[in-house]
Amino acid sequence: MRVDAELRDELARRVAVDQEARRAMDGAAMRAADEENLPWLKQVIAEVGWPTKSLVGSDGSHDAWLLVQHADADPAFQRECLELLTAAAGRAEASWREVAYLTDRVLLAEGKPQEYGTQATGRDGGYAARNLRDPAGVNERRAQMGLGPLAPYLERLAKLYGPPEPATVPCPACGAAIEFWPPNAGEPVTLTCPGCGEPMTLRVRV
Repeated sequence: MRVDAELRDELARRVAVDQEARRAMDGAAMRAADEENLPWLKQVIAEVGWPTKSLVGSDGSHDAWLLVQHADADPAFQRECLELLTAAAGRAEASWREVAYLTDRVLLAEGKPQEYGTQATGRDGGYAARNLRDPAGVNERRAQMGLGPLAPYLERLAKLYGPPEPATVPCPACGAAIEFWPPNAGEPVTLTCPGCGEPMTLRVRV
């Protein structure tokens, strides 16, 4: 198969915009990039299927994966891409590491536990895998996908992004900000307002 240089270059251009917005932590720019990329990427997938290594090179296939990772506005499309990406990886036309990351993204969006611990959240001053199935077996599953152990991965996140900040919620009684570390989906967390002592219980849906 001949490399589609035009598609490869367009994927690279869109990823450059995506990454610039995310490095700047510019929420408006991130949303704008994601909103522009989603319909374009859906059209590409409809026309050529998954952008494989043979079609757009290893870099181009990686860029397509990154754009799909950020297509959270359309979980059904992410699920469709996961199936295509998995099939491509089975033909050595995509990366199993990328399959692992997208698998976790899709499962969490569907309200299910993730498999590989690639999706993390701040907890108790560090990073922890969100809603992880069978934590005792995660390193074996990660190794099967070409990923290293979970603990060093979470430590690298702290070095890369810095210590996580707790989330906040306003007290319903006095309006003061209450800090808390988000629990796993469905787990309740009981908080006490530091200002007025009002108790409250939160439950994360996703």
